[in-house]
Amino acid sequence: MREKQLYAIILVLAIALAGVVGCVIALVLPSQSAEYGRPSEPTGVPIVYAVEGQEAQLRTIAVIGVGRASAKPNQAQLRLGARSQETTATEALAKNAESMNKVIEALKGMGIPEKDIETAYFSVYPRYSTYGETIIGFEVSHMLSVTTTNLDKVGEIIDKAIEAGANSVEGIYFTFTEEKLQELNEQARQRAVEDAKSKAGTTAASLGVKIIGVASADETGYYPSPYYYEYRTFAYPAPIPTPSPIMPPTEVEVTITIRVTYIIE
Repeated sequence: MREKQLYAIILVLAIALAGVVGCVIALVLPSQSAEYGRPSEPTGVPIVYAVEGQEAQLRTIAVIGVGRASAKPNQAQLRLGARSQETTATEALAKNAESMNKVIEALKGMGIPEKDIETAYFSVYPRYSTYGETIIGFEVSHMLSVTTTNLDKVGEIIDKAIEAGANSVEGIYFTFTEEKLQELNEQARQRAVEDAKSKAGTTAASLGVKIIGVASADETGYYPSPYYYEYRTFAYPAPIPTPSPIMPPTEVEVTITIRVTYIIE
């Protein structure tokens, strides 16, 4: 009799426990579903599920526009200076300083502002014997970068520098002033944009689509290396002959390219 009563109690407890677990599951499942954005029961509101890693792709066409602008250079940069060789470094430095002071004064005497006379490089290094075993002396090299917008005086500047003590002329670079280069860049950029528009319009018409906007635009510029007239560097102490008249190039061209991606429909 007692065993039957114990069995009945265990059965009642099992049924009660199953009911509690069922309630807990009923409470947990909706909250878990809501956490992942999927309600367990219809709410009457449409739900859009975003698929991770997928984005709407724009329909586009890409073209490259090219723009050019050219003008006669309005600025020249000269590289000139002196190289001095002596037995000791102190003697070489002193001799080079004497020559360069005279060169700088001669340049200033021609009306070249001090701000347009800069040291391009300066070096002191030993000179070795034929087989490189011993130091037989030192050489000091001091080169200046001289800038001028008076292109008619380039040859004269070289002459005066040589007369004052310069014994090395590395070259002449014909370039543009910053203002002139900016002006040419703006002209080339506008032409590049117009070229891109024209190409895009032709391409869109051929494909039977319509351009509705711009997705991106990237610009690159090509700035030509300055025109360079090279002069031989004469070994010290050989004299440098007077250079021939310097004639700057007629025109130098600046090129800008722009890659434009257009949105189409």
